[in-house]
Amino acid sequence: MKILIVDEIGFIRQSLNQKLSRHNFDTVSAESGEEALAILKTDFSVDAVLTSLFLPSMNAIDLYKAASKIERFNDEGIIPPLNFFLMVTREHGTSSPRMKEMTRDALAIGFKDMLIKPIDTELLVTKLRGSVRSSEPPPEIAEPEPVVAASTTEETRQSTQRIDGLAVMQNSLHALKKEMCESIDILLEEVNRKVSK
Repeated sequence: MKILIVDEIGFIRQSLNQKLSRHNFDTVSAESGEEALAILKTDFSVDAVLTSLFLPSMNAIDLYKAASKIERFNDEGIIPPLNFFLMVTREHGTSSPRMKEMTRDALAIGFKDMLIKPIDTELLVTKLRGSVRSSEPPPEIAEPEPVVAASTTEETRQSTQRIDGLAVMQNSLHALKKEMCESIDILLEEVNRKVSK
């Protein structure tokens, strides 16, 4: 697995490079969003991006949006989307509501998770390895055999079941999103308490 580390502080990049290398990850690093995008446009072997919330000329959300427009492919076809992880400092938990909102927005648009600096290596490794498993395509589900000469009432019943199933799925996704936002708020409050002690 290859990780792109994006942070303007050289020491942080070097430290994460060393820690991840010890766990058999390949790493490449960038100090700005522009440098990260240049790497992502040419190196399609990158699996995940570990980025600081704030970068010299763009933030992590801008980087994510720009990176999502890059068409990634190899000889076998299109490569799955990158897994993005957000790195924040403890101060982000006690900063302005705007900081909290940016963190929440990053997770809402598709960042896999948030990690607080200094980053716990074991936790990071677990999250990175877990992201590979979760991004693997699900096993194929066999299509149901088409029913020939099904009655109109049977077709209507099946359509109603599909719509009901979609509604349940939509409600589950809304509940998951709400739960994720609440978890972020709890995490930020915990960070705030630890910093103020």
